[in-house]
Amino acid sequence: MMDGFITALASGPNLMMPTSMLRWIGDAENGEESPTFANAAESKHVVGLIIRYWNSINDALNNALDEYEPLVLESESSGRMVSVIDEWCTGYYKCIAIDRAAWTPLMAQHPEWFTVIMLYGTEDGWDQLKRRQDSVDEHQAYADSLASSVRNIHRYWVDQRRLQIARGEVPGVIGRREPLRRAVKVGRNDPCPCGSGKKYKRCHGATEGAQDATNEINTFDLTPAEHTATEAERYPVRSPLSQRVARDGTAVEIEIYDDGKGGWLLEVVDEFGTSTVWDDSFATDSAALAEVLKTIDTEGIVSVISSTSTGATRH
Repeated sequence: MMDGFITALASGPNLMMPTSMLRWIGDAENGEESPTFANAAESKHVVGLIIRYWNSINDALNNALDEYEPLVLESESSGRMVSVIDEWCTGYYKCIAIDRAAWTPLMAQHPEWFTVIMLYGTEDGWDQLKRRQDSVDEHQAYADSLASSVRNIHRYWVDQRRLQIARGEVPGVIGRREPLRRAVKVGRNDPCPCGSGKKYKRCHGATEGAQDATNEINTFDLTPAEHTATEAERYPVRSPLSQRVARDGTAVEIEIYDDGKGGWLLEVVDEFGTSTVWDDSFATDSAALAEVLKTIDTEGIVSVISSTSTGATRH
């Protein structure tokens, strides 16, 4: 199921931040609960394996698409081994459901590419299969066609992302919060929302200049990092060190965001909307930035672009 889910992410119309991906893997129903671990070491190990797996699928799709095959189970039936694709298709369809509006145009244009995924990955499809009672040969034919469907879907969205870049558009990202400032009402004698522990009037409020004496409530603009401290629900925090870097006529987007456990994840998005994600988190966002800039300056910017043969996995 995870293989199908990540394959759809790597092939689909929009990118998804690793932090959001991990929530869906930990909570496949709602994508809200982050996975829990016994300790920090276990967390780092498991998360690192998942991100490394994402990178391996991303590499296969972008560098060896004609050889790509989905990872599915097998079961013995009538003296032969047949593919079991229900879980894989369920995972792939989960990604579609999360971003359904973006997927809908392609599903309407090429429904044949989604026939197997919809049959084996949705409740309606399972009901159809029960009514049809397909033979083992018919089932295996569907399973064998799955790789071709994935290749067609991947090629389509790669081409669409190239068109977006040509038009000067930025590919969408599932789960990314734009760095907009958020307005929060706060009284001058209330604790400052920045988390300093001081009263607002002696912290951020002290720099606002003269205030209307009759207006006790003020508007405080929070940065994304500060805003998370005032909400029960935690969102990924994008580092202000995230930036666009250009070398030799090629540009990439450096994205740095917290992993929810005190570390920082590093992702580089190239001009085709394909991401390279470092396996391990960094202690600080500045350390993450230093690592990617060092890589670009020593190995060249092509080393963080998916179309190169070096691969996307980073350690």
